[in-house]
Amino acid sequence: MQFILELSKSLKVDPRACIKAFFTRIKQAEKQYLDAFNDELESFKQRVRERAEIRLETARKEVEEEERQARLGPGGLDPIEVMESLPKEMQACFESKDIGMLQEVVAKMDPKDAEYHIKRCIDSGMWVPGGGAEQEGDPENSEEQEEGAAGGSEPTYSTLENVD
Repeated sequence: MQFILELSKSLKVDPRACIKAFFTRIKQAEKQYLDAFNDELESFKQRVRERAEIRLETARKEVEEEERQARLGPGGLDPIEVMESLPKEMQACFESKDIGMLQEVVAKMDPKDAEYHIKRCIDSGMWVPGGGAEQEGDPENSEEQEEGAAGGSEPTYSTLENVD
């Protein structure tokens, strides 16, 4: 079909007028005509392959973006990106899930740097201030969390000391 359309464009005639001539020449197997047909066929196949690659790449990017959006924490940050941006010592703490070690690392850091990194961890959902006390059904810690949230104070690295 594509060859017939291209042929009709080059001859400046209606594509329907080229159909009979196309099949007649294919049956006769004229060398020049078959070569042109095969070249057009290969060109068409290449365009299809290139378009398929573009569509696959677009689909991959869409899936990756959907996965990234699903991962975003409460503050809108991607935990994977935050984890990669943390200092090596803090990464090790999160990988080992060692709160004591994390408290030691944060205590050794510059307070502004520590607050910056912990805030990013909270915004990504990697760290939950209060240690999930609401989920465990501890009403005392739940009230403290609500008071802290209502007071408008930003959680800082000092919240790590209160975690069980």
